[in-house]
Amino acid sequence: MFSRLYHFFKGPNPLHPAVWSGRLTPVVFRRLRRQDVPGCLELYAQNEPGRFPEGVVKQYEESLTQLSSYFLVAEMDGQIVASGGLSYYARRNIAVFCFGLVHPRQQGKGLGTALFLARLALLTSHEFYYRVLIFAVDKSIGFYRRFGFRDFQAWKDPQGVERPSGHLLITASEIRRCRSLLKAQRIIMPEDENEIPFRPEKN
Repeated sequence: MFSRLYHFFKGPNPLHPAVWSGRLTPVVFRRLRRQDVPGCLELYAQNEPGRFPEGVVKQYEESLTQLSSYFLVAEMDGQIVASGGLSYYARRNIAVFCFGLVHPRQQGKGLGTALFLARLALLTSHEFYYRVLIFAVDKSIGFYRRFGFRDFQAWKDPQGVERPSGHLLITASEIRRCRSLLKAQRIIMPEDENEIPFRPEKN
């Protein structure tokens, strides 16, 4: 499935949405609300053991409460089961994805893929192309590489340990195609393309 995703974005012949029938989880994504923060922190705790470095949870909580990134969330039976953020950084065609989380019991069902595609679909498509950055951890970078992410400069966690990152180039037409794919697969998301925060480069 992941090789097909790669060719959907980078191959010479875009795949028809019918290829995805039954492969992606139909889900409703909505924008984060302030009352969602405890549920998102619980979701983080479910994913933390053996994955996230010590101290990173503080960065996650700050991004949630300060709204420095736009976060999508999905619920099942009143519980937040998926969440992921994005923002623009330095330039309007550079996007940073952060904290893509899926509850362990829901992993392997296409929900993480739907969350990734939904964040791509939130890019404005005003620019000809976009560079998407992900500052990942060792256990998640493989997921992004399957989508065509290439290795980027490492980042350091709060303990000074280097962690992997990646970058992906995507065109405006591919973003629009991604939106059509999500609609065809009954993945609902807000039309908030103009609500994504822009963070200027630090001097």
